[in-house]
Amino acid sequence: MHRTYPKALYVVRLNVENTSIISSHLTWGFPAPSAFTGFMHHLQRQLNQIAEYATVECCGVGIISHQFNPQITKTNQFRYSPYQLNLARHPLKADGSTPAMIEEGKGHFEVSLVIGLAGDELDEYLSANDEDLSTQTQSLLNQLNLLVYNMRLAGGSVFPHKHVKPKLINWSEHDAVNKTKALRRSVLPGFALLHRHDVLTAHQKWLAQYPTYLETQKNSPDLLDTLLDIQRFNFFSTPKEVIVDQEQLEGVWTVRPRPEHLKGWLVPIPIGYGALTDLQPQGVIKGLRHDDYPATFVETLISLGEWQSPHRIENIVDILWNYNTEPKNGVYELVQPFASQLDIDTSLTDEETHQSFEFETEEEEF
Repeated sequence: MHRTYPKALYVVRLNVENTSIISSHLTWGFPAPSAFTGFMHHLQRQLNQIAEYATVECCGVGIISHQFNPQITKTNQFRYSPYQLNLARHPLKADGSTPAMIEEGKGHFEVSLVIGLAGDELDEYLSANDEDLSTQTQSLLNQLNLLVYNMRLAGGSVFPHKHVKPKLINWSEHDAVNKTKALRRSVLPGFALLHRHDVLTAHQKWLAQYPTYLETQKNSPDLLDTLLDIQRFNFFSTPKEVIVDQEQLEGVWTVRPRPEHLKGWLVPIPIGYGALTDLQPQGVIKGLRHDDYPATFVETLISLGEWQSPHRIENIVDILWNYNTEPKNGVYELVQPFASQLDIDTSLTDEETHQSFEFETEEEEF
């Protein structure tokens, strides 16, 4: 897969209001990474229209959330969800009738974006000292600010942060770790969004050898089974006998402990789209917004993400999201091209294998 390492990082903190919080057909909450890669792509296209920045490339966007406020109400009316979206009432029509209400979730959030910049002619616009910017560097920073503050992010209105000013940092691979240590202090407190497909596949392997899962499900787990298993409380009955009200019971229902590889703030996230049909030539599919390109019908791809504190990140470019420029089998996904894959131990412990649990008092634990 093609990957262009950034020569500069543009770091900006934004307050975004009335953004869309319905990120896919199965998830709601913080906007999908595709909203931020689309923001980055639009920024590059506007920047390239300026002659001196015509070759500048945005090679990834990092997402660090500081605050998220969904516009919801807690309610007991619904069986499957304790929350209800706050819906806006639209003005009446000319004849006095009520217009149709379209359910759309809204929210406000504060986020830091780390946008990687690359390009052969970018060097002349960068300063060697990040604190003492040259005239060319300051001009580029001002141009980026002008474009960003006039854009929308995930459908929401963008406002600059009152106290944290944007930065333009000269970046190279050899001093990335040292500069990350200085940079991550400015993005705390917050949480960076990482793609953890490696944890998803590791847990699938772990489930495939877990005795209780195989006994109850009668089959090996696929990735959807694995994702659902991670996002819920899993109960099982232990073989230990207990006596309650002079009645002997043969098992105790308890929550299955989470294995070591599932430690962390793990969430389901949309990471792109999967094609439902073959790619159709230009003009074959009618009613598209733009008929200038080939098109196909798609559905959302759901994977596993992790919100991780920036102080645990050694190289800030590991969090950059970008498009997979070489899609295969109709999979148009978002990736983190600079992130390193870790080895995850999925071997079962003796306790997990034998399902032996100790209780202090049988009646109280039941």
